[in-house]
Amino acid sequence: MTAPTVLTEKEKFHMHVSEIDRAPPEKSDLDVYLEESRYACDARANLDVLGWWKGERLRLPILSRMAADILSVPVTTVASESTFSAGGRVIDDRRASMSVEMVQMLLCGNDWIRSLHGLKNKSRVSN
Repeated sequence: MTAPTVLTEKEKFHMHVSEIDRAPPEKSDLDVYLEESRYACDARANLDVLGWWKGERLRLPILSRMAADILSVPVTTVASESTFSAGGRVIDDRRASMSVEMVQMLLCGNDWIRSLHGLKNKSRVSN
């Protein structure tokens, strides 16, 4: 009868790493979403896009959260100049030629950072 082999911690670690390396990589939410067939709906039907993504939150958690962040941006009637009237913190001489996409990215990033740290947006007073 042979004695059982006793592995050192280092050998156990190397075995664990080699097992992980053999495991197939998991697909990202985006890969899963892009590989599916498209959702077809009647063009005249009212599609609740936010509701659809909410229904997908368990299957596609990261992508559904991103969709909610992007699709739930409130529509504003305030002119863009008054939005950035806080002393030129966002729009200054260097940034005056920013594209609409860049401004949207800055606003979205600001919202994410404030949300991450539990900060509330300052209330705005209309003139």
